[in-house]
Amino acid sequence: MDTLEINYDGFVGKGFTVISGEKIHFLNQLKMELIEFDREGNFLGVLISSGEGPNEVPRFQSYLEAGGNKYFLDGYTIFTYDSTNNLINKRLIDFYHNSSMESVENDPNTKDPGVYEIKYWANELGMINGYLYTKVESSNPKFNFVMHEAYYREAALYAQIDLKTGKVLKVMGNRPNVYLNYRFIPHFDYFYHDIQEKEVYLSFEPDSLIYVADLDFKIKEAFGAGGSQMDTDYIEVNTIDDWEAYWRNNRVHKGFYRYIKYFPKDKVLFRTYTVGSQDHTKFEYEDNPQRMQIFQDRKLIGDVAVPNTFKVIGKIGDDYYADGSVGNLNNEKIVIYRFKLP
Repeated sequence: MDTLEINYDGFVGKGFTVISGEKIHFLNQLKMELIEFDREGNFLGVLISSGEGPNEVPRFQSYLEAGGNKYFLDGYTIFTYDSTNNLINKRLIDFYHNSSMESVENDPNTKDPGVYEIKYWANELGMINGYLYTKVESSNPKFNFVMHEAYYREAALYAQIDLKTGKVLKVMGNRPNVYLNYRFIPHFDYFYHDIQEKEVYLSFEPDSLIYVADLDFKIKEAFGAGGSQMDTDYIEVNTIDDWEAYWRNNRVHKGFYRYIKYFPKDKVLFRTYTVGSQDHTKFEYEDNPQRMQIFQDRKLIGDVAVPNTFKVIGKIGDDYYADGSVGNLNNEKIVIYRFKLP
C-alpha cells in the first residue's frame, strides 16, 4: 500500500473522498467545495464551490454520484447537479405529507415516515431505480434509540425519496437481532451499505455478519466472520445523560464494524472494523486502531491492520483506493491510499 502525493496548494480541512470513473473527487467540508484530481493525485480543478449562487452549494454533510448526477444533502435539502456541474434541482425532503402529527406524537407508527428524521451522523446516500435513499432514525420521545426496545425491533433504516417532489414515499429495512442482546447500545446504532445493481450489502456496527438484502432492504442471506481481538464489552445505556456521558468511551475504546465495499467483478468485499483502544488517556475517534477484513466469494481470505482512518472507496485499473481523510476531523490535508491484492 502507498499514499498518493496530492498536488494541491489550496486550503483543506475535514472532508472525504470518492472515486468518480477514473477521477478522484474530494469533498472539502470546511470550504464546501468539490475538488477533482486524476488517479495519481494531480489537481484538475474545483468543480463546485460554496456560495448562494445558482450553481453553488451553501453547505453539505453527505454526497452521492449516481447516474451522471451529483447529489448534495444539506440538512433536509437535496441539491442535484448534472454532469456539467450545473444545478438542475433543489428539493426540501418532506417526511410529514401523509402524517398525523397527533399520531406521531402520541402513538408513533413505525411505518409512518413522519416518525423519522434524517440520520445526520454517519449518513450515506444511495440511489435505486431513480429514487434517492437516506438513512433515518427517530428521536421521538416514545420511540427512540436510547429508551425503547421496540426501536431496535421495528425501526426503519432508510427513507425512499421522490426527487421530483421531495416527498418521502416510504421507510424500509430493519436492524438485526444482535441489538436485542443489549439494553441499549445507541452509540453503535450505525450501519453502512454498498448498493449494487440487484442487491444491497449491509454492515451493522455490533454485528460480525454482513447482510445481503434485496432492493427493498429485505434480508436474503448473511455471511461474515468475527474481527481479531475486538473489545466488544459495550457500555449499555438507557438515559439521555448516560448516552452523552459514555459516547467517547464506547466509540474510542471498543471494537465495532464499519465500512463495506463490494467489487462484483472480483467478487471481493472489504470491511473495516475498529479493535478498541486500551489507552484510556485517549479520547479521539482516530485513536481507535482499525483493521480490514477481505472476503472473496463470501469467504474470509484476509484480516490486516490498516490506518485508523481508512475506507475503501473504489478501484481504478488494478488499484484499489481508500480514503484516509474520513473521520480524521483535524487532518487539514487530503489523504488517499492505494493498494493491490496479490
